[in-house]
Amino acid sequence: MSRRTPSPDPTPGGPNFGVINTGAMTGPVQAAPFSQNATQTNNITPVAVEQARDSIQDLRERLERLRGQHPNVDRALRALDEISPRLDEPERDPSALRFMLETLVERCGGIPGVLAAAQLVQSTVMALLPAA
Repeated sequence: MSRRTPSPDPTPGGPNFGVINTGAMTGPVQAAPFSQNATQTNNITPVAVEQARDSIQDLRERLERLRGQHPNVDRALRALDEISPRLDEPERDPSALRFMLETLVERCGGIPGVLAAAQLVQSTVMALLPAA
């Protein structure tokens, strides 16, 4: 009767193991034996980007009309100004953009008549982000 020595865990240790691709890739890619493949395809269409830009512009106009009437309007406009330029590269830092969208909705929550517009901005911009 022989004893078998357990084989080492095939999963590599450490946080920086994997394949990072910033371009195009076809076919399966695996970093090591026994690894799993996970792929994600974002279909950011010009229509989706335009919908996000339209929703931002609508919210901006609503907030501008309320400027001076509510204390959170300026803060909401600043939050909106941080989001707008990121539409060209939403995948650059999606977690930061998600946080900015949450902040925008929170700031608009207490302003009469703009919460629905802020939620529309959130949903149209979130549609451009990679899945979490």
